[in-house]
Amino acid sequence: MKVSAIMFSSGIFFFIPVGIVYGILTDFKELVGFPAILLAGLMSIMIGGYLFLHSRSIGRIAADSDDGEIADEAYEYGFYSPWSWWPLVIGVGAGICFFGMAVGFWIVPFGAVIALVGLVGLVFEYDRGNFAH
Repeated sequence: MKVSAIMFSSGIFFFIPVGIVYGILTDFKELVGFPAILLAGLMSIMIGGYLFLHSRSIGRIAADSDDGEIADEAYEYGFYSPWSWWPLVIGVGAGICFFGMAVGFWIVPFGAVIALVGLVGLVFEYDRGNFAH
């Protein structure tokens, strides 16, 4: 984690000078790129700072040691239903929402309803039917 914190934090040494050079080259008249590059530098230090503080609270992980193996990081990520169709319904609803943003906003509510039905179905999948507990 400490390596990740250093890598993210080092982005400030690239983005801030590039942002200043970009501002000088555009005479600070272009008001989107200059602040965006500076904010990317500040964001990199913010993420790096979070990772540094998080690494102090959890200690060393397998990625920090030179002789760490992939199997050292193996742990259970959670339980996911391999036969569930609800993620597909959520994806179709999200796709319709994105399509609606490109074509016409009147389509977005239809996609939102489909995505909401898929989300409710995914959350309550184990509350009814053959797999209820």
